Amino acid sequence: EYMGHFNDESGQVFRAVREAATAPLNAQPFAGMRTCFGVDWGRENDYTVIVVIDSLTRQMLAYDRFNQVSWSLQRGRLRALYDRWQPTAIYAESNSIGAPNIEALQQEGLPVYPFITTAASKPPLIEALALAIERHDLALLPDDTLIDELTNYRMERLPAGGYRYTAPSGLHDDLVIATALAWHA
Repeated sequence: EYMGHFNDESGQVFRAVREAATAPLNAQPFAGMRTCFGVDWGRENDYTVIVVIDSLTRQMLAYDRFNQVSWSLQRGRLRALYDRWQPTAIYAESNSIGAPNIEALQQEGLPVYPFITTAASKPPLIEALALAIERHDLALLPDDTLIDELTNYRMERLPAGGYRYTAPSGLHDDLVIATALAWHA
């Protein structure tokens, strides 16, 4: 408690999220823009999320978040974003369901690179995004769903002594992962 306000940031990964939510809404593509995408696949309970970041201005420009649609429709939505924003790189999670989608998109000529999420690869990915947000190196969209996912994301201590990055039970982390992948790109 500090000055009568409870302050429980135990395990919170992302700080200064609201302060970083300064990117303009409804951005439009323009000449000279260098964009990158991050993709986290989902279908039934989880969401597929595609995040667009301008690597020069370091602003989140847009995202698409959806579930309950076929893989071909998901790839079609990614293709539509690709046609609009012309990214130089798309980093997509390749675990399980991602690999066949990545392969299909690569066959269409899209610059998609697989990212295998493991206990070793996830911490540096998440920590790089956390640092970028805290240092105001990345301007986030002022979007409630994005802000909620980032502020609720946690680091949990495991019984064996290690740590795990995760969303609390019943919540989602799809925007977190897609944003981290776009920042990585």
